[in-house]
Amino acid sequence: MRDALIDLGEVPSGGPGEPEAALPRPPWPYRWILGPLTVLLAVLLGGGGPPPQPPPGPVVLPITLGDGIRVGDARLYVIGQAQPIGTVIRTYVIQAYDLPEVTPADSYRVTVSGDVYSVADAGNGVLLISYNDNEWAVPGLMAVRPGDGEPIWRRPAALFGLSGDRGTALIQEETAPTRPDNRIVWRAVDPRTGSARWSIEQPVDGQMAITPFSGTGLPARLSVVHGDGRVEVHDVLTGAVDGGFRLPRPLGEDSVVWVAGGLLIVGYGADETIAYDERTLAERWRHDGRMMPANGYAQSCEPMVCVAEIQEGFTGYDPATGRRLWQAEGYDSSEVIGDHVLIAHASQTEPALAVLDPSTGRTDAVPGSWTSGGPGPSPGTAYVYRLQQVGYELRYGVLDLATGRVRVLGHAERIAGDCQFTAGVLICRRLDSSIAIWRL
Repeated sequence: MRDALIDLGEVPSGGPGEPEAALPRPPWPYRWILGPLTVLLAVLLGGGGPPPQPPPGPVVLPITLGDGIRVGDARLYVIGQAQPIGTVIRTYVIQAYDLPEVTPADSYRVTVSGDVYSVADAGNGVLLISYNDNEWAVPGLMAVRPGDGEPIWRRPAALFGLSGDRGTALIQEETAPTRPDNRIVWRAVDPRTGSARWSIEQPVDGQMAITPFSGTGLPARLSVVHGDGRVEVHDVLTGAVDGGFRLPRPLGEDSVVWVAGGLLIVGYGADETIAYDERTLAERWRHDGRMMPANGYAQSCEPMVCVAEIQEGFTGYDPATGRRLWQAEGYDSSEVIGDHVLIAHASQTEPALAVLDPSTGRTDAVPGSWTSGGPGPSPGTAYVYRLQQVGYELRYGVLDLATGRVRVLGHAERIAGDCQFTAGVLICRRLDSSIAIWRL
């Protein structure tokens, strides 16, 4: 029993006769405030409501690899694979969807001798369809209504623009394809009937130039430059002659004519370049030497005139004097958005995008392999996307043209490409050939 223990309880720390040590006070009853305090903190930290929901997933249309897609006028067009496959005469079913809701709209069934490459809404259900006419080796243009009826009209022509009210279409037509007496004629036609409002024949030994426009609407003027040096400027809506003059000498084989930056620019090869005010037709300046490259183009990039040479880069000229002010080398594609120009190495395996300030020629590279998707949701912005071939991962966002920073809006996987921004949506082809449509 020597190992037995007797519990005597707690022995006070002090000795006999000493007062007992005071026990600590019980904790303050603060638990009642924890509930209201938690609610207050949640509200202050933004958690007063339900947790934020992830952005909605895309609408998916299960089309096949042989189906094509086109966009325009707040609509998506799915062009079904031609039937029969491999024949010259082909039938296509074109289904329209209203954007951004992706709700089915009109359906068209058309038969053409070639490939459909673009469509345009002419209003009241009428669709203008551009195609390659393989029978005559010329462009083809036709107007159709929903259903599978006969075309309203058909011409061996290319569509160059459609007025904002969709009441006038500018076309370039061949009068007698494959024949020696074939001529090229520019016409303004009623897109719903095909009737011509005016026609201007392009001189055999001359050139035509139109005022640059944004791809929608119509150019303001059409300039006819004859081989002997006569120049006529026509109003596109009426066809009336707004003015004219004569160049100091006839055009040569290496002459080029462009309209950009409010100027009508005539280049005589490597000899001389002369610029005229597009409105007053008064001479603005002339310089010895070549301004326009043989494999390039001019475009308005206010306050300059930008001249692009394929795979060489861009050069900025002062429209008032014709003086060369800057050069951005190596870029091979451009898009004017507001006060900036998005330039890119589009021909490279890995895209490279930069923002060009046309007033100074300064270029700021956009970090990452982004591709331009056109004007963004607000002035000074552009939609962009980045597609990684390894993993087929897509990221898309909005580029601030002033800072060069991208705000990512979302991402997706298993994306093959063919991405387009339009009417508040992003449309991309997926690896299984279907298309996904995200609302932005």
